[in-house]
Amino acid sequence: MNQPESHEIRAEALSNSQADNQLDLQPDHQLRLEISDLCQEVKRLQQANSDLKIVLETTIAHGDAVQKQLQAEVIERQKTEATLKSCLEIITRRKSDLEIILETTVEHGDTVEIELQEANQKLQHQIDERQKAEAKLRSVLEILSRDKADLEIMLQLTAAHGDVLQNQLERDVEEAKIIADIDGLTQIANRRKLNEYVMDEWGKMAREKLPISFMLCDVDYFKLYNDTYGHQAGDRCLIQVAEAISRVVKRPADLVARYGGEEFGVILPNTNSQGAIQVAEMVLAELQKIQIPHLSSTVQSYVTLSIGVSSTVPVNGASPESLIAVADRALYEAKKQGRNCVVFKSCNALTAFKTNI
Repeated sequence: MNQPESHEIRAEALSNSQADNQLDLQPDHQLRLEISDLCQEVKRLQQANSDLKIVLETTIAHGDAVQKQLQAEVIERQKTEATLKSCLEIITRRKSDLEIILETTVEHGDTVEIELQEANQKLQHQIDERQKAEAKLRSVLEILSRDKADLEIMLQLTAAHGDVLQNQLERDVEEAKIIADIDGLTQIANRRKLNEYVMDEWGKMAREKLPISFMLCDVDYFKLYNDTYGHQAGDRCLIQVAEAISRVVKRPADLVARYGGEEFGVILPNTNSQGAIQVAEMVLAELQKIQIPHLSSTVQSYVTLSIGVSSTVPVNGASPESLIAVADRALYEAKKQGRNCVVFKSCNALTAFKTNI
């Protein structure tokens, strides 16, 4: 074998030897790596075991509290679930109702629209009426405001001229009373005044135990007078008769009044039967003097009167109506006995007698 070949052989042997050494070194390095990984894993496992021990100790120490908390959470979740179920049921029902409403609206859309229009028209009508009422109310308020201003002015005038206005008011009241008590045609007392006055005088005479008399006078055949001469002449006749009676009955306490139509009443306080009859006869004589023409009368050719007279001393339990009623019966007797006369009836004995002019 020559020298170059021997060198090649040695080089190849050396190369093979190094390769074998490298092959021997690779498994050992891998093993060390694996051992290192295992050591780290062991450490991790030891740390995890330590953590588990801590958790286990904590769990053992606080197990009851954790269990109660878990139970509370379970109960709360059950309640929440029940609430959600209830809400779901409500939502489901509402959904069903809405679907029904929607279907109804779709089916009856025209009817609903008409009803809405009618409701809108009614609402508009109510609004219009309210606006009119508000306008009227504003008008009333304006009138009230003006009236208030006028009243304030009147109040100021009243405060400034109170005495004058008071006196004027009193005069007006007195005049009103007089007018209320006066017959508009004859200007003597009316029936209202006669009724008030006879009540007052009746009580006074009862207290003083004095007589009171009443005369009821009626124009004979007055209807025929009106038919013959007319109603205006009839009014003038009544005025003349009233004046004739008033000329005879002069005492301040006596009262001549128009009783009604062609009738006249005369109240004679503190007058007995003889005095009353005398006054009645004087009235007939006065009327005979003036001789108001009455061609249609069957008694005389002038106007005459029939007079009923009553008289009494008032006692407890009696009333002036009885005095007037007796005079009315006496007047009826005077007409029955030929008119143009005086008939007296006593309220006590109801006796009667007639006098003529």
